Amino acid sequence: MAIAVGHCHDLKPPTVRGRHYRPNSVTQLDRSLLERDNQERNALSPQRRCLSSPCFTTVAEPASDDAQTQDDKKMPRVEIVAGRHARGVHDLIAEAAGAIASGTRLVPAQSGLGGAFMLKDGRSGEHVAVIKPLDDATSSPSTNGGGGYESKAVLREVAAYLLDHDGFASVAPTALIKISRPEMETTVASIQRFVAHHYDAGELGPSRFSVTSVHRVGILDVRLLNIDRHAGNILVKNPPTSGCAADGSTSAAPLELVPIDHGLCLPEELDDPYFEWLHWPQSSRPFSGAELDYIASLDPFKDAEMLREELPSLTEPAIRILTMCTVFLQRAAAAGLCLADIGDMMTREFSSAEEGLSALEALCKKAVDSIETQSPKRVSFGELGGEEWAAFMEKFEQLLPPAFEDKKHGASVTLN
Repeated sequence: MAIAVGHCHDLKPPTVRGRHYRPNSVTQLDRSLLERDNQERNALSPQRRCLSSPCFTTVAEPASDDAQTQDDKKMPRVEIVAGRHARGVHDLIAEAAGAIASGTRLVPAQSGLGGAFMLKDGRSGEHVAVIKPLDDATSSPSTNGGGGYESKAVLREVAAYLLDHDGFASVAPTALIKISRPEMETTVASIQRFVAHHYDAGELGPSRFSVTSVHRVGILDVRLLNIDRHAGNILVKNPPTSGCAADGSTSAAPLELVPIDHGLCLPEELDDPYFEWLHWPQSSRPFSGAELDYIASLDPFKDAEMLREELPSLTEPAIRILTMCTVFLQRAAAAGLCLADIGDMMTREFSSAEEGLSALEALCKKAVDSIETQSPKRVSFGELGGEEWAAFMEKFEQLLPPAFEDKKHGASVTLN
């Protein structure tokens, strides 16, 4: 069997472009193929079901070079739009293609973000990948400069993986792919390796989770300002089995965590995050030396350029959120704050049925107010020009040391 898988070179952004460059081939798509394929699947015979996949198609091995040329013209293609150089992506694509060649089927996901499909191996019945289409029905331009909910969610899923350097937080391999079929519409979707797991964090509770896993998930969430880190999107990868200690007593091994569903990270303006781990005891433990080294090694400005290159449809305000939150994390960790302290400063407080600004929002408000600009003065970075953004970051970093000292002594950050 021959499988057409390639790189999508035509979607690569130009070397020189404005930060608001948007390639039409990504953001202006025809109707998603996934819906059509899901409707057509029941009408296909078992022999033809492998041809109903919206991601890959197989054809019989040609008998000659001429036949190969003709088949190449007719054969649907899957091209990697973003993430082709990331670890694990090529293995993921190859495994998904192999599963489809064996006769696979797509099943709507039972949980997580809407519009997701599970890719299952036709022989073993095992899940291989999760596919989330970039649906043009919700990706029309809006007043905030971006596409619709599903459009942004797909891009953010890929961004989270690209930003999880060296697999630090165990985000599963994820890529943005373009699916093209002769005489049919084209679609774009994210594809992510399915994570085999036994439970999610909500089913077990935090007492057995390893400190390292909690810290690594938390560090990722802080960098990305994840506003939806609930127990259901933290998977427990290894089963809760008991081990035997050297003295013969039984003990439970710490459980490792895998974060999923990052469609609500990297918002376009400061928002109130939800961190499930915020009150877990592990988050109050100090960072290890390895964790501090990793945090210090992060380069938010290099990461921002990488996102502009790989995902040009991701809006500039979202990228600025990443930059600001990473700097905040780095300065806070260097000042001796633990994960719980950092998460608490990023989370809004409620008093007398009113919601106030988080400590992070208060600091950003101070920094924005210090800039002489014609832009509206609210906690948002989209209106700031390049020089204004640089001035904001300079002022923001000046405000951090006293704010961290206040946090250590239990004082609150105010706007005065």
